[in-house]
Amino acid sequence: MKKIKLIVLTILSLVSLQSCVEDDAENNSNGPHIVGFRNAQGSYIYTDNDVDPVQIAEPINLLGGSNGTPSEEDIVIPFTIDPSSTAIAGTDYTVNITGNTISLPAGADFIQLPFTVNPAVLPGNVPKTIVVSLGQPLSSNAVIADNKRTITITIAKCESDLAGMYSLTVTRQDNGAVFNFPNEVITQLSLGEYVTSTTGPYFDLTDDGAPRNGFIFKDVCQSIVIDEQYLGDFYTNLVEGDANAGAVTLDPVTGEVVSITMNYSIRGFSAAPNRRYFTAVYTKL
Repeated sequence: MKKIKLIVLTILSLVSLQSCVEDDAENNSNGPHIVGFRNAQGSYIYTDNDVDPVQIAEPINLLGGSNGTPSEEDIVIPFTIDPSSTAIAGTDYTVNITGNTISLPAGADFIQLPFTVNPAVLPGNVPKTIVVSLGQPLSSNAVIADNKRTITITIAKCESDLAGMYSLTVTRQDNGAVFNFPNEVITQLSLGEYVTSTTGPYFDLTDDGAPRNGFIFKDVCQSIVIDEQYLGDFYTNLVEGDANAGAVTLDPVTGEVVSITMNYSIRGFSAAPNRRYFTAVYTKL
């Protein structure tokens, strides 16, 4: 395990120095300005105690192009609420912008798309979604990044209690390698938001300066959401949940947590496969 750790950390260090991640490469590219949502998904969890309207916002970023320099003119971006959304506009939420365009100001590298959420009307334990899509900018000097064109925002009223000690088995999908962590700790950061103790096979990223070994995830009414994030909040490798990032299994009698299954990938490695997929099963102790 020690040899594996040293090899992996060497690879990761090289990746960090060489900026092999796609997003980093985009920032140094020429051509029109590239804009898009910072995240592909966002989740906001509430309880019965949340009765007042809540302000949230999702950033639209200048991702690259033109050697990473900001635009000298406003970039006007149209947006639409996709019909697949299950949240009801005007009832569950409101978009706090008049019209259907938002402008990234000249010289800026991001702009917030603001919403008001009304938790009081949300049904218990039934997540609702707001799917927002960006259209081609009306400015001639900008384009939308295809993989950052759409965001799915989940709003939900549900309880969550996943903090504690687990026995963890992680399987790397491309080669079947299995990693066992008998004393994995999940720590609560805020309502429905947690951090693990490890990521894939990596349990000691902090030895090389990373602020954490694990990754942050959210429990949305027993469905798992893993937003895109840097490995250990340190390396340029990106950790991200699959479309089906996993679920929580509860005891049908007691309602207590039995296990958690998570599906995620780590990408940006210099050696193939550049993107590695993992399935992690946490069994509550």
